[in-house]
Amino acid sequence: MSRAPRLALDADVRVGDRGRLLVGGMPARLVRLSDAGAAALETILDGGLLGRSAAALAERLEADGLLHPLPGDGAGDPPVTTIMPVLDGGESIGSLVSTLTEGPAIVVDDGSTDGTPERAAAAGARVITNDGRHGPAGARNSGLRAAGTELVAADPTLALVAPRVRDAATASAIGRYEAADCPLDLGAAASLVGPRHRVAYLPATALVGRREALLELSGFEEALRFGEASISSGASSLPACACATSPLARSATSPARRSPGSSGSGSVTGSAPELVARHGAAAAPLQAGRHTAAIWLVMLALGPRAPAPALLASTAAIAARGSDPASRAALAAAAVRGNARATHHLGRALVREWLPLSLAAALSGCRGRRTLLAALALDLAPVWRDADSPRDLPAITALHLLDRASYAAGMWQAMARRPDFRALLPRPAGG
Repeated sequence: MSRAPRLALDADVRVGDRGRLLVGGMPARLVRLSDAGAAALETILDGGLLGRSAAALAERLEADGLLHPLPGDGAGDPPVTTIMPVLDGGESIGSLVSTLTEGPAIVVDDGSTDGTPERAAAAGARVITNDGRHGPAGARNSGLRAAGTELVAADPTLALVAPRVRDAATASAIGRYEAADCPLDLGAAASLVGPRHRVAYLPATALVGRREALLELSGFEEALRFGEASISSGASSLPACACATSPLARSATSPARRSPGSSGSGSVTGSAPELVARHGAAAAPLQAGRHTAAIWLVMLALGPRAPAPALLASTAAIAARGSDPASRAALAAAAVRGNARATHHLGRALVREWLPLSLAAALSGCRGRRTLLAALALDLAPVWRDADSPRDLPAITALHLLDRASYAAGMWQAMARRPDFRALLPRPAGG
């Protein structure tokens, strides 16, 4: 018997039939549990002692994206070393080091010329100076090798955990935009990370990880100037070395030194071909099932005349076909939610990765213009929803579109330098 780490069902999972029916995951799937399995799941969620069959069930549900670990309460945790890669950190580096109240801090200077090493040392950090500029990945790896503690995550099976990254509130238009649409914010729900999960990648802004596991994976990708935290995609494919995001811990960044179009989501685009070469279909901009793709094609062909409710109903009926009565409603609802989520992702791809193609289609005719306007509305809807005030909508909309255009420009420039158009290709759901 073993005590499981604290585990919770994914935010998108639906439970029915007195705990014996679970629907969720990416893509959505149905899991039917026996009475014993339902009792085991209850024990798993309560954090009780697990027998062999319950532990196997927890492992299966984690792999399918229905279950994820939660961070512990911190009691009894060993110290955690904070590693900060810095280039010309300015006066803010001292105050940043001073905010760290627990565990040692290592500042890896990557060739600053503004006195960053002296300021960091005066604030109490251990300073390592790189020989030349190695980039953020190389600086992080220098810190990993120098750390004297085993960096601890929420669960010993995890290599990396990331907090929810939100921008510190400011009164500027950019600050209000970043508060509503921070490109580093992966959402309010915890998740495992990988192509089969709701969260596909981790930004490198703030990570907690196990030092030995990261060094075994050769650390961060030093060949990439951006996107070097793509180690999360590789690590998530290893059964004993997964990654997770936890909104229960938060990290605040300041938008003052960042301009629209140079934010976290846009900076990765220059490495898009390299990410695809390393991770294949896992780095695809979009995934969709065949029924969802069929709906898109019909709607594109028929335009405003497309019977969207009937199309969704048909997909729901296909998903529920052949299942028992207790499962049909859950499967149909999961199919509708999956279509909605995939369609939102399609809108994002049309105004981000595929933006040059969308603009060309819009210039060629009314159907292309309608498609682009619909994609913009889908992509902007969550941003408008999270805006603090209606008066912010014009500025937030303009800055969001600028970020999307910058992302597309960086990605297509990278593909022009290294022609590898796999970064544009969608992949089948579950592939």
